[in-house]
Amino acid sequence: MPTRLQIYWAVVLIIAWPCGFILNASIVAVYLSYRKKECDRILLTMACCNVLLLSLLAFDITFVTYGLYILFDKEFSLAITIILFFSIHFSFWMTACLSVYYCLRLVNFSCQILIYLQRRISFVVTLFLLVSVLISWVINLPVIWAVQITKPNDTSIYQDYIFKYDIRYMSFNIIFGSALPFVVTSLCIGICLISLLRHVQRMRQHISEFWSPQLKSHVKAFRTMLLLLILNLIFFTVFGCLYLVALDLGAVLHTVLWSGTMFIPSGQALILIFGKSKLARAWSKTMSMFGSCARNV
Repeated sequence: MPTRLQIYWAVVLIIAWPCGFILNASIVAVYLSYRKKECDRILLTMACCNVLLLSLLAFDITFVTYGLYILFDKEFSLAITIILFFSIHFSFWMTACLSVYYCLRLVNFSCQILIYLQRRISFVVTLFLLVSVLISWVINLPVIWAVQITKPNDTSIYQDYIFKYDIRYMSFNIIFGSALPFVVTSLCIGICLISLLRHVQRMRQHISEFWSPQLKSHVKAFRTMLLLLILNLIFFTVFGCLYLVALDLGAVLHTVLWSGTMFIPSGQALILIFGKSKLARAWSKTMSMFGSCARNV
């Protein structure tokens, strides 16, 4: 008979995985046919990363909850851990990439180097994506040596492999995989906020043009970056707690934090959908179609 914890995780997975998958898959479907701009490539990559992250989280939680990892070799558990860490860190770097893109597109710089980067924004985005993949992969390869995986003995309460992470390595991993892109995102948001305030100050003299389309796009981009930053701050805090102070967390808090990570990809997808007019229009058309079908039935 399943335990209460297993029933709880079954409910969480049934709710979180389909919602997150549908939301992010819809972004993938939209941008597979609209890959003309640099922003489209970033959002497509973010959505694909979220689908991978959500699937890996669901897979890992299912295997841990029902003690299925013990049926496979340690190398299999290690490989899943590396790919899971990669997808988590790549998600952070994708938010930083989107923030850098918005910063270069929206802010009028006077520095010649930044002006040059603005003119070569397609190259900058492509390079940032490649560097993000490289960093996210390289910093997680040492997991092979930094994680000890042991089998439980007959008297242990654990029915699966026991993972013991090296604290020094996990600190390094979190700094370069989560904290650094978080700082990049924060800097970009700060620069965009200063630019937005200056723009508002200039537009005060022209009340009729105060809410111009340009200002509206600035505000929408800034709101998207800020919401993604807040969501990443929550993810960063949860991720750090789960892997740095896991032993100090109670069983209930540990379960709540892990279940919270399942809804992060869905939150990112909702922020992107409401932050991009193209995605919002696609979702409104889809909802209209479902509404008409329901009425016909």
